Amino acid sequence: MKRAVISGKFPEFITALEHFDYEVIKVQPYKNNFDNPESSHADMQVLNLDNKSIILLKNNDYLNNKITGFYQDTSIEIIITDNDIDKFIYPECVKLNIAIVGDYAIGNFKYSDNTVINALETYHYKCINVKQGYAKCSISIISDNAIITSDTSIFRAVQGKFDCLKISEGHISLCEKYGGFIGGASFLLDKSTLAFTGDITAHPDYINIKSFCRNHGVNVLSLSKSPLCDVGGAVII
Repeated sequence: MKRAVISGKFPEFITALEHFDYEVIKVQPYKNNFDNPESSHADMQVLNLDNKSIILLKNNDYLNNKITGFYQDTSIEIIITDNDIDKFIYPECVKLNIAIVGDYAIGNFKYSDNTVINALETYHYKCINVKQGYAKCSISIISDNAIITSDTSIFRAVQGKFDCLKISEGHISLCEKYGGFIGGASFLLDKSTLAFTGDITAHPDYINIKSFCRNHGVNVLSLSKSPLCDVGGAVII
């Protein structure tokens, strides 16, 4: 069974995933932080280490019980963080916000939970430390050796390690107060399809994004005709 973990606040994208035969696990606002849009984002509450291990936030009973129930009799290791999040504000909220790209892990590890650091060492990931705490939010993963980002620190840090397309900042909504990121507005539906939560054709760098993805054997897909929106991506397990 294919499963996707995604924010429960966006019915149109949940329906789209179900159309592609995914069983959807809906993420609820962490500790009832309903006024914070990030608190229901999948990339804040779940870290999938290439289906070898899934790391989950402490004291997140609904989501943790759901995922543990699905995978407790499999080879996938379920890890709960040592610490939970007292206040869902930056940088405390980015304990799990790490991008896994092939053999590499990209993040600001100063803010990562100890369980994340230990798991990355256990599974021998090569760590790339960046200034951006919202690393996973800022990175659209195209393949094991290709990413898209608007973040200059990430773009510079990955040079010589894998292919990276640098796009312009902005053009992605999050809420009335803040803008969003390309990683939170996209996810690999499968190895050959990059899905966007909104209309990617309206992005000013659409042609370059489409060409870059095709060069890596990946097609782009808009899940709606609405403006691009950072929903915290989706964690595919």
